[in-house]
Amino acid sequence: MADELSIKPGGIVVVGAGGHARVIVSTIRACRDKVSAVFDDDPRLWGKQMMGITIQGPVDRLTGYPGRAIIGIGDACLRKSVVDRLQLRWATIIHPHSFVDPAVPLGEGTVIFAGGIVQPEANIGNHVIINTGATVDHNCIVGDFSQIAPNATLCGNVSVELGAFIGAGAVVLENLSIGPWAIIGAGATVIRSLPSFVTAVGCPAQVIKIRTPINL
Repeated sequence: MADELSIKPGGIVVVGAGGHARVIVSTIRACRDKVSAVFDDDPRLWGKQMMGITIQGPVDRLTGYPGRAIIGIGDACLRKSVVDRLQLRWATIIHPHSFVDPAVPLGEGTVIFAGGIVQPEANIGNHVIINTGATVDHNCIVGDFSQIAPNATLCGNVSVELGAFIGAGAVVLENLSIGPWAIIGAGATVIRSLPSFVTAVGCPAQVIKIRTPINL
């Protein structure tokens, strides 16, 4: 139960202890906040140190925890499964060296890393990752659990739907839509809208795989 947890008062609990979680910890510290604990389901990590913080676990021990938490897991399916398992008070974290238009709504659990840019009249959903140096231009909609990877660019009026992944350095041209759970490969240039559950790569981006819909 939450009252048995070894968590320092205040601060933010990080769920997950992989590489993405390390950037989350760095971002929290850049915001002059603190990380109060890290939890992970991998028993091999329990008791080990990550950036000076002892890794605890499993994640389900956080059930009922009243404090703030953030998911430090890059994989969208895993992020969604954590949210489905745990009803927590999810923090929203914005690196001080990013730019987000003050009128843009940001969903709970969303994180914007250093150099991220979110322009006016965009709309960012829950548990979204705007990664290092990524750009979301005006009037874009980024759906829940999506990730805009490092240095990727969404031009104006782009819709990225639930769980979609825009790879590092990819560009999605204006007025296009990316369907739920689609994957855009690194460096791709998307010149036409893409449906759900596809993987597209190249310049211009071409569909190379149609994946089986996942039961989420």
